[in-house]
Amino acid sequence: MSKRVTVISEVGSKEEGILIRPNKWIEMMLAELQAGAWKVIAEARESGTVGIYRPNGKAHVVLINKIVAKVAPEKIIWETPQKSQQAYFIKLFGANVNLGNISPQEVIALETLRLGLRSDTFFQYLDKSLHSPVVEEPNLTPNKKTELKPI
Repeated sequence: MSKRVTVISEVGSKEEGILIRPNKWIEMMLAELQAGAWKVIAEARESGTVGIYRPNGKAHVVLINKIVAKVAPEKIIWETPQKSQQAYFIKLFGANVNLGNISPQEVIALETLRLGLRSDTFFQYLDKSLHSPVVEEPNLTPNKKTELKPI
């Protein structure tokens, strides 16, 4: 079938309380990709509180790190219904990370995150030397060498 159509598969559980070991996530993802899936979706549900996330919506960092150690991140579509989750994956993998489960009214907001136009990702795209510039205050006290002229 994958020779005639583009197959996208999903791994994980939509139910709260069902915990899948990291090795099982990896095994299922690799099996789907080996069976011909173009990409595999990492489940999080519309709430963003299951699967690759903790019940409080924070990323399950250990799980994600174990997954990407074995499965190429570009083969995964990360479900990210919450802005903080979108920012997390953009910071982790870059602006072109595959993100899914984005509501239609949030598409423009997501693109501004990807472009670094929002505070969550703004500093991601600046030269590191610009993060905390040292600015010297000008000496505005006139002295004999400097004459202030009216404008």
